[in-house]
Amino acid sequence: MDSSDLNKEPSIIVGGLVLGGVMIGAGMFSLPTIMAGAWFLNSSVILFSVCFFMFLSGTYILECISRYGEGANYSHISKKLLPAWLFYLSNASLIFVLYILIYAYISAAGSVIHEAAAIYGLKSNINYVFILFTLILGSIVWYGGNLSSRVTSLFLLFKIILFTLAFSGLFLKADIRLLLNPGKGNEQVSLLPYTFIIIPYAITSFGFHGNVCSLYKLYNQNPKKVIRSCVLGCVLALCLYLLWMIGTMGNLPRQEFLPIIAAGGNLNSFIDALYSVLSSPYIQSFLLWFSISAVFCSFLGVSIGLFDYILAALKLPENKKGKTKSALLCFLPPLLLCLLFPNGFLIAISYAGTAACIWAVISPAVMVLNSRRLPEKTKFTAFGGNFFVFLVIAFGITGIVCQTLAQLGLLPVYR
Repeated sequence: MDSSDLNKEPSIIVGGLVLGGVMIGAGMFSLPTIMAGAWFLNSSVILFSVCFFMFLSGTYILECISRYGEGANYSHISKKLLPAWLFYLSNASLIFVLYILIYAYISAAGSVIHEAAAIYGLKSNINYVFILFTLILGSIVWYGGNLSSRVTSLFLLFKIILFTLAFSGLFLKADIRLLLNPGKGNEQVSLLPYTFIIIPYAITSFGFHGNVCSLYKLYNQNPKKVIRSCVLGCVLALCLYLLWMIGTMGNLPRQEFLPIIAAGGNLNSFIDALYSVLSSPYIQSFLLWFSISAVFCSFLGVSIGLFDYILAALKLPENKKGKTKSALLCFLPPLLLCLLFPNGFLIAISYAGTAACIWAVISPAVMVLNSRRLPEKTKFTAFGGNFFVFLVIAFGITGIVCQTLAQLGLLPVYR
């Protein structure tokens, strides 16, 4: 690839695919299980609502960045626009979420690559897989935003194609009556209490905010291109989630999710249930490569955000030495944690929803309120005025309350 091509400003399609890649990951397999209690219609309303509010909070980050220019990142603008206590809490939440996701993706990549090697008759040491995966994809992030964004968009395209090949049969067999009628005595109103548990999980499914600063730099401080990329990424994620829900809930009756939930909602139980509906000699291969593409794509998307955050927060020079320091700080802690606890992320990930509500929802809204009180105008102003800002804050608080009640066992859960 010619170096001039790598330095050329990418199209909004690339930016949208990067954000879509961050949002759409292997975690989508858990969505139908989480949403089984509320079922299709109620869950669709929650998905649309969460997508809208998360998009709004992303535009608030962009508005704040446009005030301070290309060198600004989340750490910089939050330090300028948040009270000290919220600044530290917000940035700690951001770092926690990004690190825990990188840890999760290294762990997932190791297991899926190890499984692929076994299927093709190859022996592999999972610890070596962890290290090799991190080195290869970490090197892509280290090289620069243009290369990593293009590789991410390529993996996302593979993921969409493989998703279509693996599950198109589910869409063709989907029963619309099953989607609209979950079963006897289960009217939509009676399912409403189960919608609250979806909110914190759905928030993590639309978490692209760590990459807004990177896109602003990538598009040479052009907020219109960043906004279009955000719209494209959110719509892509929303459409794929809805298709996934149609393909699963349109084939599996609500009660058939109970054994999956009883088994902890793990991927194997869910896929076994799908095999009973649609069996094909090619399904295993398509599903395997879809999982690999999903993990690779999500890893790159999240890593770009954390890598740039560390680079800017520590004011490291963007040369080989500075980027190497940033890469070590970005990838070494989650890699070491993965080597020590290869399957331990499930406990930590349950708190990611609360952390995302703080740094990706409430904090951007507070920042934009404080930014609009300053006399100087910004290059870009998010739509909706302050009324929507307060709605976003209320939404973030709702997410925290729901997650807390869920952890305490005080929310109704379908099981």
